[in-house]
Amino acid sequence: MKNLHIDEVWAINAEAIPNGGIGISWSATIGFGQFILYWGEDGKLHADTECLSSNENKDFIKAILNLLVEEVIVDG
Repeated sequence: MKNLHIDEVWAINAEAIPNGGIGISWSATIGFGQFILYWGEDGKLHADTECLSSNENKDFIKAILNLLVEEVIVDG
């Protein structure tokens, strides 16, 4: 995806999603949106990519997570 950028990262509290998660606001040449990762009742990590990925094609998820790595500050 051309010119993909992370604009904001935030925690999702248990009031919004019972098991919590993380939200990412992004922008790119095609527009902007939100990428949400959250823990489901099945204990697995789920993603809402606004239809930009599927179980068969996870290229958008890979691109966002690669950018997220650059946002991480390693303390230990």
